[in-house]
Amino acid sequence: MSPPVPLRPAATIVLLREGREGPEVWLMERARTVGFMASAWVFPGGRVDAADAEAPVVGGDFERVPRAFWAAAARELHEESGVALRRGEAWNLEGMRVWSHWLTPEVEPRRYDTWFFAAELPAGEAAVADGQEAAQGRWFRPGEAMAASERGELPLAPPTLRTLAELTAYPSVRAVLAAERHTPPIMPRFLSEADTLFVLLPGDPEHPSADRVEPPWRYAFAAGRWWAAS
Repeated sequence: MSPPVPLRPAATIVLLREGREGPEVWLMERARTVGFMASAWVFPGGRVDAADAEAPVVGGDFERVPRAFWAAAARELHEESGVALRRGEAWNLEGMRVWSHWLTPEVEPRRYDTWFFAAELPAGEAAVADGQEAAQGRWFRPGEAMAASERGELPLAPPTLRTLAELTAYPSVRAVLAAERHTPPIMPRFLSEADTLFVLLPGDPEHPSADRVEPPWRYAFAAGRWWAAS
């Protein structure tokens, strides 16, 4: 068996705004022409560039997550959605919070070491999909996006589904950004049974990691959509 493909550093940002019924989150439909997660609805994000390690920044907890990931999240948000987390010429990371840490499974041909961050839409800014990597974008209540996925109308991968489910527990954007987060690395494992593909997370009896995350621990894929199976 060939060794796993090396992990590439990447960053994702969960952009939030206060809606009439609580937090809303910005999701974008990946263009069909991109090489990773084409046509899925995702949070803004992408690979860490070498220049991100030297980008001028304000704020950020670099003891917890290296500086380049923070800067990459802010840069990708600006490139894909036009939202600038800026203070002068520097990326303003003071309002960003670490949310989760995902590693692509070892069997995948493209693998990423991805830190997820959360941030609030700054006053005066508007999110607009770039029309290149992202075909379109839209604000959703987290539960609304999950319901659309359940109906087969909104293709969401397990990390996105799980993050949306986590957000439903918070009554406001302020509460989301004040949350204390345990962020062990989450490397899903695949399991096939009959006509269903499962993704297992740490905590599932058949996942080898001892560092559990909160349930659900298993997501199923069939008929073109993912859903929480346990």
